[in-house]
Amino acid sequence: MSSGIIFDKTAKMIQDRLSLNSFNQKLISGNLANINTPGYTAKEVSFDSALRESLEEQVLQMVRSSGSHIAPENPVEAMKSPEVTESGPVDLDNEMVKLTRNSIEYQFMVSMLNKKFTMLKMAINDGGA
Repeated sequence: MSSGIIFDKTAKMIQDRLSLNSFNQKLISGNLANINTPGYTAKEVSFDSALRESLEEQVLQMVRSSGSHIAPENPVEAMKSPEVTESGPVDLDNEMVKLTRNSIEYQFMVSMLNKKFTMLKMAINDGGA
């Protein structure tokens, strides 16, 4: 079923990014909650490290190295289930930086969604006059 003209790819991508930010918030909060737990290793979404590596190599290609990987033709599907990796012991400063960055990204995406809906509202209201 199509989501229609009003809810286009932009709104869907914003929704997916907000979902990823929410997921990341849970991971960071869990890391902070377990900072003093012996043997606990911090968890993070591995997408950022994979993207960073690709950008450092100046090659960003979507390829499948295994049949179980998601097809590169559908990057939106890939964002729905991020891979979680362990990154070592919990570092309070690092986690607080991640928390702040994630919060800023979330706020930005919400403001972009609000602007999208404001534009739609303006088009509907001004379109009838």
